[in-house]
Amino acid sequence: IISAAEVYFILAEASLKGYAVGNAESHYRNGVQSSLKTWGVLNGFDAYIKQPKVAYNGTVKQIIEQKWIASWTNASEAWFDYRRTGFPVLKVGPASPEPVLPVRFIYGGNEINFNNEQVTEAINRLEVTPYEGGRGPNNQWSKTWINQGTNKPW
Repeated sequence: IISAAEVYFILAEASLKGYAVGNAESHYRNGVQSSLKTWGVLNGFDAYIKQPKVAYNGTVKQIIEQKWIASWTNASEAWFDYRRTGFPVLKVGPASPEPVLPVRFIYGGNEINFNNEQVTEAINRLEVTPYEGGRGPNNQWSKTWINQGTNKPW
């Protein structure tokens, strides 16, 4: 189940990239409006949408930033949008154990306990990075196949 705001932002991004019918700006504005309505501040829409950082500028960056705001209670969706697009631009916080952002979720105890053979095989395929910090290969900074051998994301 996804929110109306998320649907509008997905349509805005798809329209911007030429994958969907409709107008990207209209979908974007509807997404912002739905988000504000959800949080009970719809009466501030006119002022909010006119702000320089919010007024539609036709970029994926802006669409994803507003989608991030709308999705702040859906952490996994926001995380995967960030991983997919690199937006919003995030910085490591002062309490982070490593100087770079994590790149993956770890395999949890239940998965290890009930699917050990396949999980062990998957963990052995991870690329351990300098940010392993004594955690072993099943850590948030080990790279999955798609980033292995690259300087991405860091």
